[in-house]
Amino acid sequence: MNSDELTRRSPNSETHCSVGALRKGDRINGTVLLVQDSNFKQTRDGKYFIQMVLRDRTGSVRAVRWEASHDLFASFSSTDFVQVTGRVEEFQQNLQVVVDKIKKVSPTDVDLADFLPTSVRSPDEMEQELLEHIAAMADPDLRALLVAIVEDPEIRPHLLRCPAGKTLHHAYLGGLLEHILSLINSAKLIVKNYPQLNVDLLVTAAVVHDLGKIQELSYERAFGYTDRGQLVGHIGLGILILAEKTQSLPNFPQDHRMHLEHIIASHHGELEFGALKVPMTSEAMAFHFIDNLDAKMAMLTDLERELRPSSSEPGGARWTEYKPALSRRIYFPCGSSAQ
Repeated sequence: MNSDELTRRSPNSETHCSVGALRKGDRINGTVLLVQDSNFKQTRDGKYFIQMVLRDRTGSVRAVRWEASHDLFASFSSTDFVQVTGRVEEFQQNLQVVVDKIKKVSPTDVDLADFLPTSVRSPDEMEQELLEHIAAMADPDLRALLVAIVEDPEIRPHLLRCPAGKTLHHAYLGGLLEHILSLINSAKLIVKNYPQLNVDLLVTAAVVHDLGKIQELSYERAFGYTDRGQLVGHIGLGILILAEKTQSLPNFPQDHRMHLEHIIASHHGELEFGALKVPMTSEAMAFHFIDNLDAKMAMLTDLERELRPSSSEPGGARWTEYKPALSRRIYFPCGSSAQ
């Protein structure tokens, strides 16, 4: 690994060690990181400590500051930037920074682009791919709907930048569009085996099913939820966006609108997982499965990438810790690889 992979300069000229390059035993000296989460806790013997998640655009890492005071905890909060000195250890098969010193840094002294994860694909490249898929659609009404969506100046910039989620899958800038394109490609593959499915409806569903997330999520400094997102949720917001767009198109088929509303409402699959309805059409059922598959594969890719620093060493871990979102631990056989 060369020095460029280990360190880079932040705008305040402090040496910045990239989170994605951290290894057990490393020292962190004056690194500026974004506080993704922070909690003030107490040990069994009554001592206080701060438990955190710190991040830059290359990834996130757990951190702990032992023997902390309430004043120190109150000196910074989530979405603040902090300068950190400490050491990297391993706890429960995951890296953890044991913090010796931490202090808040003004956001004017940092470049925000250094602290949010971003898709490896460029927004322009992904947008062009989406436009090509839309142009290839045979159904003029569904094609017109997608054109109206991607040309809307209130939607387009968010569609290019929005993550697909806060933490679970495609949780990076451009993640929503990357997820959409993956679903379109999956839809075009499965219709070859199940020709009874309406491919244009599935392509449209890929674009609109999570469109409410552009209003549900906030992602200026850290990933979180807007007030409207907390109160309504992306499924309800997506149905409202669909209603507005279809009403602006003269003579848009009501069957198409109802079917797309149902796919948005049912794409989580089960009521216990947030669906308003279970899938009740062939396209809705097929779409739920490809959406769920794409989300799970993205999660597994991220997990393997996080595990790889220790698993690549002799005797290193090949198992993750228990993941509540997947209800299991995950094993990665030797020879598997995440880029």
